[in-house]
Amino acid sequence: MTRRRWVRTASIALILALAGCGHSGNPAASSTTTSKSRWERPSAPPDPLTFLRAGASAVAAVPNGTLTYIRNSDESGAYRVLVAAPDGTEQSMDVSNDGGTVMVGPTPKNESDADKAQTRARVQTARLDYRAAVDKVLAAVRNGSLTELSLGDSSGTTVWQAVAWDTEIVEHKVTINAASGDLIANTQV
Repeated sequence: MTRRRWVRTASIALILALAGCGHSGNPAASSTTTSKSRWERPSAPPDPLTFLRAGASAVAAVPNGTLTYIRNSDESGAYRVLVAAPDGTEQSMDVSNDGGTVMVGPTPKNESDADKAQTRARVQTARLDYRAAVDKVLAAVRNGSLTELSLGDSSGTTVWQAVAWDTEIVEHKVTINAASGDLIANTQV
C-alpha cells in the first residue's frame, strides 16, 4: 500500500470514528449521526451489467425515449432513472435492484418549456447513448463499475458525467464528451 493511499485510508477511518459512522448500522447507536452524514461508499462495486439492464428496463417503458440519468441507490440497491420522451419531458421511475422491473413510474417531471427544450437539445447533441457512455467510462476505469450516469452540460459542451468505482473501491468522477466520445476527465475523489 502506498504511503498516500495509507494516509487517505487512515484519514477516512479517523473521520468515520469521529463522526460516529463506525457503529453497527443501528441509527439509535449514535446520537450524533444524521441521515445526511451517512457514508456512501459501496461495500463492493455494483455489477455494470445490472446497471445497463436497469437502464434498458426504464427506456423500454417510454416509447422512443432516451435515458438521461441513472443512479444506483445506496440504501436499497434500486435505481432512480430519468428517460426523456421525444418532446423533452423527463419521465422519472424507480427500477428494481436486479434491473429487471420498473417498480414506480414512469411519472412525468413538472418542467417548463425551456427545460424541455434544453433536454431535447442535449439528447439531439449526444451521439453516444447511455450504453456507449458506460462503455467509455469503463474503458477509463478498467474493471470498474458505475453508480451514477447523467447527460448534462459542462462549459457549453454536452457531456456524460459518471460516478465510477475501481476495483479498490476508489471513487472516480468521469466526464465523456457526449458528441465525440472523447474522455474529458477522470478524477479520483
